[in-house]
Amino acid sequence: MPVSRLLSLLVCISLFSCQSIPEHENSVDHSNTTHAMSNLIIPESARTSILAQQALAKFNVVMMSTELAEAERAQFLFRRGLLFDSVGLDGLAFYDFQQALRFDPTLYEAYNSLGIHHTVRGEFIEAYDAFDAVVEMAPEYEFAYLNRAMALYYAKRYELSLPDIETYYHHDTQDTYRLLWAYIIASKIDKNRAMIDLQQRRELMINDQWANKIVDFYLGNISQKSLLDSVVEGVESRNQLNKRLCEVYFYLGKYYRELGQNRVATNFFKLALSTNVFEFVEHRFARVEISAIRDANTQ
Repeated sequence: MPVSRLLSLLVCISLFSCQSIPEHENSVDHSNTTHAMSNLIIPESARTSILAQQALAKFNVVMMSTELAEAERAQFLFRRGLLFDSVGLDGLAFYDFQQALRFDPTLYEAYNSLGIHHTVRGEFIEAYDAFDAVVEMAPEYEFAYLNRAMALYYAKRYELSLPDIETYYHHDTQDTYRLLWAYIIASKIDKNRAMIDLQQRRELMINDQWANKIVDFYLGNISQKSLLDSVVEGVESRNQLNKRLCEVYFYLGKYYRELGQNRVATNFFKLALSTNVFEFVEHRFARVEISAIRDANTQ
């Protein structure tokens, strides 16, 4: 099989099998943080699929070939790194991204992935360098602005983070998650102004997507019960449900952390982690949030 065709085949392999989901009931009162953790939807952690394991085995066979050109080998290493990332093998992913850049220093996507790992590890200088390289090589690659903004945010350099997240937001003002992160970062500088911007930008959104409910919760327009009730609307698989739960629990964690409810926030972040949706930004940074809370409690 030609290398290019095999690469495309491996990249397209689905990582998680789909399952039907049961009906549920929950009644969480947003107005009372004492009951914030009651009657939640508990995720059923996704298992690594047989297809993912087979894909990794095939990557390993290909990587043993001496016929690969350096640029092809770099692509295979990068793609294998993404696959490692998606199943939670972050150490192996980090190594593959490093090796990919050794074979092709112009592979800006590998710099981007490497920068995310540096951010999660708290290696902010290395993260900035990686994202700066992406922006220099591919200024149109919008995810570099999100990831550099998040690196600056977690390094508490909020004033520097804001221009990057605004650039990312304006690439697609209908994307709920861009709006959420623009608010989260801006609120560290001016909470009132950030809330006003969140309200105005929410009113400009015309797409009816589930994630808008998270923004509505932040704005105080719906209760936590309504938000959690909406999670299962239109869901057709366990995988899809876990993805929504990963997102909603992370942003509930952020919400309660800003209220100073660190115990509640920690539990929500742990719930986000329990979904095993390793490739999501929310999953990656839930652990960072938990570590930050623990560090603050020991000071």
